Amino acid sequence: MKYIDIHNHIIPAIDDGAKSVEEAIQMLKAAERANIDKIITTPHYREEYYLNTKEVIEAEIKTLKALIKSHKLNIDIYPGSEVYLTKSTAEGLNNGVIQTLNNSSYVLIEFFPYSDYWRFNVLDELYNLTLDGYKVIIAHPERYDITHRNPNFIYDLVNAGYYIQVNVNSLKSNHPNHKLTLKLLDHNLVHFIASDAHDLINRPLSLHEGYEYVKTHYNEDYANTLFNDNPLKVIENKMIDSSNFRKIKKFFIFSK
Repeated sequence: MKYIDIHNHIIPAIDDGAKSVEEAIQMLKAAERANIDKIITTPHYREEYYLNTKEVIEAEIKTLKALIKSHKLNIDIYPGSEVYLTKSTAEGLNNGVIQTLNNSSYVLIEFFPYSDYWRFNVLDELYNLTLDGYKVIIAHPERYDITHRNPNFIYDLVNAGYYIQVNVNSLKSNHPNHKLTLKLLDHNLVHFIASDAHDLINRPLSLHEGYEYVKTHYNEDYANTLFNDNPLKVIENKMIDSSNFRKIKKFFIFSK
C-alpha cells in the first residue's frame, strides 16, 4: 500500500519543521521506507511569523526536487501551505500570494490553536473562502480546545461543506487527543489523516501505523480513503465525497 501525505513541514529552514537540508533528506528517506510516494509540502503561512509565499515555496520545491533526484528517491512532491486564517487570507489567495495545495482549489487552513480566543468571526471568513471557490480543509481540529468542549463543532464544519484532516499521531492510544479522534472517525467526520511531520523523531513523516490502525479498527476501504484516495483527489483537484457523516448524539467532554 502506498500512502500520500498532505500535511508536513519538510522544506528545510523556513518554518518550525526540518532544520536543515540533511534533516529534510533523512525525513524523505524515512518516508520512502514507510511507503509514502507522494507528498504535498505545507510550510506555515502566518502573517508576521512565516511569510512563505507561493513564490518562496515554488523556489524551495524546485530545490527539494533536485535533492530527491540526486538521492534517487522514489517520491513525488507538490507545493502547498498550511495557512493561519485571518481577515486577509482570501485576499492573499486571490492575489496569488498564498499557495494552495498543488495549485488546486483546496487550501489547508488552521485557526485559533489551543485556548486562543476568537479574534474575528472564523466561520464568516471560512464562508468567504468558499464564495471565492476554495475548498477548505481544516488542519488538526482535534487539537483545538473548542472541539474538546463540543465535538459537534466538527459536525457543523463538515455539514457546512468543509473537510477535516487529523494528525496520525492522534490515533495512538496514549495520545491526549486519541478518544476524540476516534469519536470523529466513528461518525465519518474525517476526510484525511496526515503526518504533520516536523522532524525525524517526535513527529516523523510516517503513516503506516495509522493506516493499519484504521484498517484494523474500522475497515480497509475507510483506510484507503483517508490515506490515499482523498489525498490523490486533492492533487488532481477532483471533488471529494463527504456523505454519511453523523452528528455525535451525546455531549462528550474530553480532557486533553
